[in-house]
Amino acid sequence: MIDFKEFIRRSMDGPVMAEQEFDLKLSRQLRRLAADYSVHFQPGEVICDDATADAAFQAAVELLGDVGLYNVDTNRIIFLGREELEATCRDTPKQFTRGAGKDAVTVRARSHNSPVAPHAFRWPLTHSRYLGKEAFLFELLPVYASDPTELGDLARELGPRLAGVENKVETVGDTMWAAAAARWCLAVARVTGHPDMFVGTITTIGVPATLACFMGDGLYQKHHSGISVATMPELKINWDRLQLAFIARQMGLARFIGGVSILGAYARNAEETAILSTATVLAQLSYTNADWANMALIDVDGYRSRRRTLTAQSGAIRAVERHIGLATTGLQTPRNGLGSALSLYEKAAMTIEQTCSGISWTWHHPYHPGPGGEPKSDLDYELVDGVARAVSGMEREQANDLLNRIVAVYEERWDVLEKGKPYAYYYDLKTLTPRQELVDLYRRVEGELAGLGLPL
Repeated sequence: MIDFKEFIRRSMDGPVMAEQEFDLKLSRQLRRLAADYSVHFQPGEVICDDATADAAFQAAVELLGDVGLYNVDTNRIIFLGREELEATCRDTPKQFTRGAGKDAVTVRARSHNSPVAPHAFRWPLTHSRYLGKEAFLFELLPVYASDPTELGDLARELGPRLAGVENKVETVGDTMWAAAAARWCLAVARVTGHPDMFVGTITTIGVPATLACFMGDGLYQKHHSGISVATMPELKINWDRLQLAFIARQMGLARFIGGVSILGAYARNAEETAILSTATVLAQLSYTNADWANMALIDVDGYRSRRRTLTAQSGAIRAVERHIGLATTGLQTPRNGLGSALSLYEKAAMTIEQTCSGISWTWHHPYHPGPGGEPKSDLDYELVDGVARAVSGMEREQANDLLNRIVAVYEERWDVLEKGKPYAYYYDLKTLTPRQELVDLYRRVEGELAGLGLPL
């Protein structure tokens, strides 16, 4: 890791460049480096091979020395040298522990063919999968308002407090919603008998809202969560990201970063996106010494499950796996909606690609108490965890063959969008008991996936 004061100095004293000029240089150099290092994905291969992953990593290192990292607040370039990046790789943590006591879980970096499955975390509050954090929480509050537990007390308190408050970044509403979500997650954890569990990452990007989750009674302790210290894609940072990195270290908070590059923007294809995502992780690690990275790539249309996006993500995950050894995660967010068979094929494909590329953990929502407080999870948790366990240790060639069969199912119908129905249509929000039609759908698709060769 580069000395933090040196990183600040470079943000103030580095070469000045207009942002548009930086973007153009980045695009040109990505094109050149992909050719110079022969980063090329073979047709029919989603899971990246060793040589291509190595080439993507070396191209990423050169990219940071030639193009650098861009501070959008100072319009200055922060160049990162090869020796500095090699030291960053050596210093990067190879595992992290979240939770405390009986709820502590240690997650270690995995290899692409590790027989140990990624750890599946269950979290109490969704933030994007079904209705959005605000809508989902407002669905829950009336359900629990009559509960004779602290969830009932909290539901009666939060409803009036949040009514009419817009969750908008860099406003007081953002801070209020972040603190409310933290209180709700901790209350769920306590009622289900896991008061010290890891309740998930904070999804807000505002500095005050992020810090508010850790400041006050009923809010997070260090072991409950971590904060995003670098969410800006495409080799860009600002003072807010640097402030969060500094504050997180001062407070001893877990730090996570994102290698979430966009295929079809500055990077034209899967090869360039893999290089850019790897470089983004390297650059962010150089000033954060983060505990883990989210590698959930996305294309310019907002989708994660297309073959080219899966391939780019595999290249980046494998480059990190082989040269950094950082614990990584991904997302299994499908294009099609809840209750759609195509969405389950998408989730299976994303899980296989990520597991067989080397991610260390997956995350799922929601996790809530049913009658009597017993923990309940939705069917997505079972599906993703089951698929990840089934393919852990699978060799690359076998995984590629399997992926080709599964991806073809929804690729052939990509022009058909199955929107599905809201979460509250399929689940009793208090018990998380799914409707039988949803259970039947999951069981049917699981049988079809097994027929395609997935050893569930």
